[in-house]
Amino acid sequence: MENKQGWKVLIAASIFQLFLGVIYIWGIFVIPASEAFGWDVEVVQLTSSFKIGFFVLGNFCGGKLQTKICASKVSMLGGLLLASGVFISAIMPPILPALFYISYGIICGFGSGMGYIVVITAAQKWFPKMRGLATGICVGAFGLSVTLLAPVLSWLLTFNSVQTVFLIMSATFFLASMLFGRLVKFPDESSFANVNTLYTGEQLTTGQVIKRKEYYCLMLSLLLVTVAFFVINPSVQTLSIVRGFSLEFATMLLMITGISNTLGRIIVPTVADRIGKEATVLSLMVILAIASATLTFATGPLFILMVALVPSCFGAGLAIIPLLAADYFGLKNFGSNYSAVGIGFATSALFMPGLISLLGDYSVRFIAVSALSALGVLTMMPLFLMAKKK
Repeated sequence: MENKQGWKVLIAASIFQLFLGVIYIWGIFVIPASEAFGWDVEVVQLTSSFKIGFFVLGNFCGGKLQTKICASKVSMLGGLLLASGVFISAIMPPILPALFYISYGIICGFGSGMGYIVVITAAQKWFPKMRGLATGICVGAFGLSVTLLAPVLSWLLTFNSVQTVFLIMSATFFLASMLFGRLVKFPDESSFANVNTLYTGEQLTTGQVIKRKEYYCLMLSLLLVTVAFFVINPSVQTLSIVRGFSLEFATMLLMITGISNTLGRIIVPTVADRIGKEATVLSLMVILAIASATLTFATGPLFILMVALVPSCFGAGLAIIPLLAADYFGLKNFGSNYSAVGIGFATSALFMPGLISLLGDYSVRFIAVSALSALGVLTMMPLFLMAKKK
């Protein structure tokens, strides 16, 4: 097999991503944690906002660190921070929610972000001619965490306290960091790789990147390709029941969205390598605009299809926009450069759901999301036209 060392790194990195993706499954802990700590559900739910915000900050710091120390050390550090945050959450007294926000929200989110950016950078550097496939596999593994870990953790919660489950998670994340995080390396750190053609073309620093119009197009596109997911996905179970489905099917539909998210991350980037990444992101924006508008009235199979399309486009966008960042800004400083683009992701996750919730009922919210997704076509259009001209 060609590039054997690269495949070894990719496999280890993808397994490591499964554990880093635990930040997506906070939902199953909300009620058990609120009961265990005696806090309101709304107070516990806020933990997710801290995790996502500091995930992006972890991306930035990990991207900077990976250029100064070896990738495996940054990867392991991220995993160890994740394990430490969960461990502290398990043993600390539930005095103040703010302490929990620091341990499970800030420390875990920051650690997950550090590990994530190193893994994505490694995938692109080891497979410069197959970046779509390699990145899709790694990002897909991150999304697959919901499908694989959520049922296991839910099962553990049925006969264990939330603190005990946290201890089990902490030990598991520590082992994953030691076994798989240490194997995540870059080609220029390995004696097995030929790096003569690794950095071809323009290799920009983050300071140079933020002066380019391409940066603002990508950052805004990342914001607008993810907003539908952050607004719609948390409402899927409730909305399913309103549209006539049973509670059992509504729960199963959540699992379907996890699978759809993963497939979008893996399959669509490979397609984008063939038809053009800019054109693919444009298509995602159009699909999201149509799906969001359709959800204002859809029932039955049409409702299921639209609900599945939203996370699929979300996952695909998270896989393709890193590829575009590498195309426009180079691979050498990819970690820190893509972290700057990630400001769009953080803005979408932290602020857009709250702002759109002020609009009233689901129909009005979904129309607003549809309009924002359509606006995403305008943010990607300059890059599409540039690519077409080339």
